Amino acid sequence: MIKRISLEYLITTVTNLVVFILVARLLVGSGQVSSVMMRLIILDLVVSAIEVGIFNWAFRKRQQPITAMQHKVEGMLKDEEPAHILLHKDNDYYELAMAIDRLQTHQQKALRNHAQQSEELKLLLSYLPIGVMVIDNYRKVEMANSAMAEFLQTEISPRRHPYTQDIHQFELVSLIGQVFSTKKSKRQVITLPGVPAEKRVEVSVIYTSTSEDFFQILVLLYDVTEIYAVEKMQMDFLSNASHELKTPVTAIAGFAETLQDGAKDDPETLNQFLDIIQKESKRLTELITDVLSISRIESQSISQQKMTDLDISEIVDEQISTLQQIAAMKHVTLHNQVPAGQAQQSDEKKLVEVIKNLLSNAIKYNREGGSVTVSYGATAHDWTLKVADTGIGIAQNEQARIFERFYRVDSSRTNQVVSGTGLGLAIVLELVQSLQGQISVESQRGVGSIFTVTFPIKSS
Repeated sequence: MIKRISLEYLITTVTNLVVFILVARLLVGSGQVSSVMMRLIILDLVVSAIEVGIFNWAFRKRQQPITAMQHKVEGMLKDEEPAHILLHKDNDYYELAMAIDRLQTHQQKALRNHAQQSEELKLLLSYLPIGVMVIDNYRKVEMANSAMAEFLQTEISPRRHPYTQDIHQFELVSLIGQVFSTKKSKRQVITLPGVPAEKRVEVSVIYTSTSEDFFQILVLLYDVTEIYAVEKMQMDFLSNASHELKTPVTAIAGFAETLQDGAKDDPETLNQFLDIIQKESKRLTELITDVLSISRIESQSISQQKMTDLDISEIVDEQISTLQQIAAMKHVTLHNQVPAGQAQQSDEKKLVEVIKNLLSNAIKYNREGGSVTVSYGATAHDWTLKVADTGIGIAQNEQARIFERFYRVDSSRTNQVVSGTGLGLAIVLELVQSLQGQISVESQRGVGSIFTVTFPIKSS
């Protein structure tokens, strides 16, 4: 603006000078001008030059606040922090400069809040167990958290890149493609490969649009493997419980009906059928007792435990004496290798139940003439009991399920006729966990099994 005004002023001055010179030449030619006129012309030129200089200086000085405000606004657009513009209150641009300063303060505050929220969001996403991925309308990944990388078993680059670079599972790729095509959110449960086992994952692909030309796809992965496993266990429990209850009830009803139809008149048949009814009734009673035991254990809290000092060797001796008759029927030898005088704090009823069930199982699934050995160990923090047998063993792929309710490893019990409810190890697991302990098994088909229970050492 200054250059344009200065140029206009300069052109006007030069034009006046030219006219003045032409008039002076006419006067000189007519002999009516003197040397004084020439001096006036020179003086006019000097004064004009001075006026042009003063005019330019005044406009530049007036333009300085405008230039400063222009540079400040440009810096704000680049997310810089230029210094505030300080003007005197009498300056014509004072209010405008103050408004720009206030705008800069508001912008800086908004940027700090945005940066803080972004960091909080990143921190939240990094610790979320849910896999999160944001895909833009160009089908490129804008953001993904560590859980998503773990689900996909790959390392996700922080740079924008096609989502197919990370996602290779057909069902997931297909689901995302459908959302891009239909622009409607979808949800589905799929299976993803994983280590050490595959995972069941609930996928939510959400379509979000902020304008007609811009949209994003939000992919959420939630691990439902344990939920599916629990549901399967519940279904298996109901199925097995129904079967275990139905079998003795059917036998009792069937033989009772046969006796009513006339079989009771034969003394031999009567005694035989009554023995079967008694046996099935006992089996039904044991089943109900075990189910009630599990229910009772689950309802008891840790605070309800009655912790006392117990001699572990004495408790093992008592249970061996109780089960000695059953072991003798299979010629199984029971050994107590727990050193005398080893005392630990525990709930006596629960610990007795654990030892009794483990010994009973070791006898039931042992070979004829086998042995069962109970040993003890302790460290500074915990103590362990091991029940080892020389029985038929458990296959590797079935060891993870033996603590499920009613689960019987039938394939590994070939030619073994073993009575029981199938709840013994489930009861042991519940009891051990209620005592804040852990249980594990090592087994080999045809060699035997070792069940180990570990409890934390509690002070008296």
